[in-house]
Amino acid sequence: MPFSRLAWIAGALGTAAQPHRLVVGFVIALLLWVPGLAWDASVGASIDPPGLLAEPWDDTEQDDAQRTLRRLAVQHVPDSNFEGARIPAAELAAALAIRADELGSDPQAERVAAAARRAASLAPLGNFQALAAAEADACAAIIDGALTLDVRPIAAGFRATVIDIPAACAVRSTAFAAVFGAWALLVLAVGAGALARMEAVQISGRGLLRPGAAVAYAVERWSTFLLSWVAPVAIAAVVGIACIAWGFLFRSNVGGWIGAALYIVPLFVGAIAGIALLIAALGTFHAPSAIACDGLSALDASQRGAIYFLARPMLWTIVLGTSLTVVTVGFAILRIIGWAITAFPAAMVEVGADGAAPMHALAIAPQHWAIPLDGRSLVIWAWVLLIAIAVAGAAISLIVGTFTRGYLLLREACDGQPTDAVWPFETPLDVSEVPPAARRNA
Repeated sequence: MPFSRLAWIAGALGTAAQPHRLVVGFVIALLLWVPGLAWDASVGASIDPPGLLAEPWDDTEQDDAQRTLRRLAVQHVPDSNFEGARIPAAELAAALAIRADELGSDPQAERVAAAARRAASLAPLGNFQALAAAEADACAAIIDGALTLDVRPIAAGFRATVIDIPAACAVRSTAFAAVFGAWALLVLAVGAGALARMEAVQISGRGLLRPGAAVAYAVERWSTFLLSWVAPVAIAAVVGIACIAWGFLFRSNVGGWIGAALYIVPLFVGAIAGIALLIAALGTFHAPSAIACDGLSALDASQRGAIYFLARPMLWTIVLGTSLTVVTVGFAILRIIGWAITAFPAAMVEVGADGAAPMHALAIAPQHWAIPLDGRSLVIWAWVLLIAIAVAGAAISLIVGTFTRGYLLLREACDGQPTDAVWPFETPLDVSEVPPAARRNA
């Protein structure tokens, strides 16, 4: 495949930034953030500060943290009374931050602010807060690897994002993983369907799909988009139950001999489950695009990526690698934009405020935030959170648009269909009233 065709995938960097895509991406991110924050506010914090991927603190580490918190409380806010034998790190951090604000330009203000940051670093994390922090750190590793041209952190970051972090979340907080995971899967499936349809319609030259029309298209087919990800895994799980049941035979001597003599049965059944999982893994990237571009059923869409891999494994790998490269470059751009619109203004405001502004709310990384307890910090936190959600929405839009273009290239190479052939051609209401010549951006 000519390099120019692969470079065409990079066009997703431009289409992902279109206002109507950003609106859909923002809504998707908002539908994830709000329930996540609500869960943390209602259930409370339970993940130790090192985060999801670190080992939980043992009793010694917990005691060390409490000794540090007591020392900070005695030194800087001796008049504060905390109920119970243990000092809540989040409450102490808020009290210290308020004390630092009250001191203003006093030389002690910086010491108290540093103590507030230290106390905040010892506060347990909410489930969603820990999940968001871990995912953000994984994305940061991907970006750092790209900037240093080191493949290892890039690979580790992608693995952590897709495998390690969800698995750790399931182990550390099974209830949250089950409830929020199901909701997130539904939101992302429908959102990916809407964004993939927007990319496909624009590439076909049919215009810019309105956000409402794109979301309506995906919502109408929500079960198809969702099952394209879930169905192969569900098949593997159901079939795998037979292998689990077969294992019960080995709990007795006679049953063990039967199980060993007829072991060909679980080998065959397990192979079916393994193939289903393999299909799920290979088809995940392009399943929403297959539905949005070709109107396929859930099972057909989930298999399309695997079929293209079997047909052209080298090309599939090259296209996937190119898509991931484009996503990595986009993440780096979004990181710079996020710094420019949050950290830089925070530094300027802090200079003008001369220590009077709640810097802990202005400058702290959004992915590590807990909901602040004091008023001014809460307002600032809410404003910057909206920006963080918008950036996350842009990232989702970029990912979906990139993989949609990758899918169309694979389809062209394997099936001979041109990239601008997008089905089904349903209604002219899909598009805006802008003339086609002005709308095309392939």
